[in-house]
Amino acid sequence: MAHTNGKTHTAVAEKHEEEPISQGLWFYNWRIWLEARRRLDRELAPLGLRSREFWLLALAGMGNLSQHEMADLCGVDPSSLVAVLDSLERRGWLRRQRNPQDRRMQWVQRTLAGDRLFTRALPRAQRAEAQQLAVLSATHQRQLVATMRKLVEISR
Repeated sequence: MAHTNGKTHTAVAEKHEEEPISQGLWFYNWRIWLEARRRLDRELAPLGLRSREFWLLALAGMGNLSQHEMADLCGVDPSSLVAVLDSLERRGWLRRQRNPQDRRMQWVQRTLAGDRLFTRALPRAQRAEAQQLAVLSATHQRQLVATMRKLVEISR
């Protein structure tokens, strides 16, 4: 077994389990997201879709969102979104359309093929989420989602 500063990795892991608050919200959010993304990617793979593409399809179904608004919602720089949008557009799942009032702005919209794909992908995403939350009772699941919603609302 590997040692770190005279402690085994197991002992270090046990210490962290004893003091979960020491890791904090950011650490646990990150760990939950990594597991959620892994599960979602696995569920979506048969459709040729990844979690980030699924999220963009979900956003594109909200109506006329600009690329900049999508980047803001994803928490990424707009330029880093371009390659993913290009790929989704090449596959016929999204289209970009110039805003007639502001030609500098492009709206991102789902195509009919994108709507059909999203309809097939959504139950898979819901299954991945349900599997991740299965360790919690229904009451705890509702409490967790309600608490997370509050945190999101006060962050706006």
